[in-house]
Amino acid sequence: MNQQCPCESGGLDETSLLAAFSDQAGNINGVLFQGSLPAYLLFLYFLGYRGNNTPPLTFFGFAFLLAFVLLTIPAGIISKSSYGLILADSDWVHGSAESLLTCTNIMIVLGFRGALTGNGDLADNKTARNIAFAWLGAVILTLASGIPLFGFQAHTAFLGGLGALDFEAEPVNALSIPNWIVHWSTVFEFLFAMSLAWRYADAVKNPKWKGLTWGMLPSSISSVCALTFHIFYNQIPWILTGQALFTFIGNATLALAAYRIAVSNGWTLMELDPRRLFTKEEGVKEEEPAGFDIAKVSPEDASQITPGPLLVAEILFLTLTFAYGTKYGELVVGSGIFQSPESSFEAAAVIAVPVLLVASIIYSQSPDLKSGEMPPLALAPSTAKDN
Repeated sequence: MNQQCPCESGGLDETSLLAAFSDQAGNINGVLFQGSLPAYLLFLYFLGYRGNNTPPLTFFGFAFLLAFVLLTIPAGIISKSSYGLILADSDWVHGSAESLLTCTNIMIVLGFRGALTGNGDLADNKTARNIAFAWLGAVILTLASGIPLFGFQAHTAFLGGLGALDFEAEPVNALSIPNWIVHWSTVFEFLFAMSLAWRYADAVKNPKWKGLTWGMLPSSISSVCALTFHIFYNQIPWILTGQALFTFIGNATLALAAYRIAVSNGWTLMELDPRRLFTKEEGVKEEEPAGFDIAKVSPEDASQITPGPLLVAEILFLTLTFAYGTKYGELVVGSGIFQSPESSFEAAAVIAVPVLLVASIIYSQSPDLKSGEMPPLALAPSTAKDN
């Protein structure tokens, strides 16, 4: 079985198609990744509009994603300068940074879940925030001390490869079990967050929130591209370009979705006028202070909410099943396919199948789209009754 890392055998290293913001600056991937940041900042601005009643922990989770973006810069530098490898090929560096996405999605899910269950303390939980910051600190400490203190090598497994099986040999850059767990948990948590955003629309009686689910779809496609890139042992460069493209599109659709939500809740261009911060017009009612009001959210019936322990068990089961199934299943089913840089058709199929499945599920719950009616862009304030 081939034991060479693709990047060391003249593959990705020659094309410079790299897997982090910091080491893709010289190609179209870097342009797309970096160009997507302004749209994401707009998304955060509109999502945080005071009239939206966005669950604070959900907003924190989306904002915490920026920590991952920033950490990819030193992570990419460490991998490239220390080992001459792309970030995706250095398991312990890649897994450490990628774990911040898991943390991000957990915060998003907890915020939505707290609001939908009528638990205001969970929807705005300081302990969860502190855990996220501690998580960030642990990642920074690992990246800073991994080489000088622990002597981690180029392909040292993330978390020591905990849970690995004594199995058939695989390429040296294959993801470890802990790293696959991070990747798959991120995917399932994000899909669950998409479903909660859809349900939140009904809870606050504003269908514009369902647009957030659609807005999150391209971002989920970007995640599928990243997974597929790893499934084929980081050997098919165009997949990274697809990931960058859908990140760019996804941030734009997120910004549009959040804009529609904000406009439906009273946002106007006057919000951008800095003079309103220092003056108060006579006769104008003072605006309500910013803050989350759990009373404005209609909690779901208890029978419709999966109990917390069962939900955790379901996500863990799916994550572990797909992590082990991916790592070892591809060796059994067709290692010749997954270890070949010529498997572009198979890679495209791996990306297309789950994406079409998710899109069809959302479409099946969208009566306006099924009837051929496109939702308005909400270029002016509208009521919650609007579709």
